Amino acid sequence: MEKQRLSRKILHICIVFVIIIAIIFVAIMLILHYDVNGETNMPFFVSKISIISTVDGKDVENNEAKWDIKVIQNNDVFVYIEKNEEYKKQETIDNITIDNITVKSEPSMGEIKIYKPILNETTMFKNLEENEIQEVVFNGAKATDTRNLEISNQGGTISFRCANNSVGEYLSNDDEQISYEQLLQKMNIEESNLKATISFNISIKLNSGKTFKAENIEIEVPNEDIVKQGTVGLELTDLQNIIFKRLEN
Repeated sequence: MEKQRLSRKILHICIVFVIIIAIIFVAIMLILHYDVNGETNMPFFVSKISIISTVDGKDVENNEAKWDIKVIQNNDVFVYIEKNEEYKKQETIDNITIDNITVKSEPSMGEIKIYKPILNETTMFKNLEENEIQEVVFNGAKATDTRNLEISNQGGTISFRCANNSVGEYLSNDDEQISYEQLLQKMNIEESNLKATISFNISIKLNSGKTFKAENIEIEVPNEDIVKQGTVGLELTDLQNIIFKRLEN
């Protein structure tokens, strides 16, 4: 009888131990799954990233050369935030922040600067020191107004610019006319010398108080064939590497 009681007690202990191990295992698996996949049912998500790479120039006064142009290579980045129609609760955007914008890999020619959009009727960006940033906040509003740093509280587009202002100078006395888009070709610049890697974070804060953040999003600029074409657009839609996690509030 005593042996039976002892056997039952041992059996109960083993069962409890197995249950505890199973609970710990499931908890660990859930944590690992969250670390890998992040939030799987967010009210808003990044649907695509569009990059427009262009070649520009700034005329420099030079009495000895007919053409003296400082060559600039711009990359305008547009991040599309879309509402998740499968999300059942009503949520609105309070603000979206792009921060920790870092040049992880500089080009071998020139240096990358980051700029915010500006409130201007003719252009969205100006490569001026006063517009340089490492982060930018777009506030939720009734409608998206990128130049005014506003995004619709139901989703819209946010943007910033990565610019190489010091690719080099093009001097010539022979050209009758010059198209800025052809400057890289005329200077015999290799595309590989312009390549840079940009990293940034995106935080989506909702009016309900919830905040979701994706870190270390990487893009490469400029787009391929920039030397030949002068203007090249690219849309990134495979964004599985953008993992949002909810921040504790």
